[in-house]
Amino acid sequence: YGGMRTTRGLVVYVAAEGGNGARKRLAALREKFPTTDVDFLLLASSVDLRNPKADTVPLCEALRGLGRPVALLVIDTLSRALAGGDENSPVHMGALVKHFDVIRKACSPAHLMAVHHTGKDKARGARGHTLLRAATDTELEVAENVITATKQRDMDKSWSSGFSLTVHKLGLDADG
Repeated sequence: YGGMRTTRGLVVYVAAEGGNGARKRLAALREKFPTTDVDFLLLASSVDLRNPKADTVPLCEALRGLGRPVALLVIDTLSRALAGGDENSPVHMGALVKHFDVIRKACSPAHLMAVHHTGKDKARGARGHTLLRAATDTELEVAENVITATKQRDMDKSWSSGFSLTVHKLGLDADG
């Protein structure tokens, strides 16, 4: 992808918000690319990855129970995984980052990707406490049909790639 070597592997996508929309997008992808052999699991459910007694351990156990390694785990969105916590609190954001580390270790060598939003001032980057960005290895910004690396801990961050979105009709309901 984008001129870089990739490796095929299992993708687990946790749609912690907008599960119905994620199901529709997945159905559209499978219709558009029916012969593509994609190993993709959708978990359309909210998760609490802030509270140590909530979903971190069960999620790790479920991922290990798949019987095959996870290549990419997507948490969409970070705000929903924070489960009512304060994005600006170093305590709450720190707990979430700590649990992300637990998940990464349990799913090694998987990559963990969290979908997050910028604040009102896009120039300031992601919302919330700065310890999130400090803990991030790679930060990609998606805006106006371009994906841009805005942080890359160990590599050149000059990468960007354009893309376009297309509409794929899944069918018509009774209202047309």
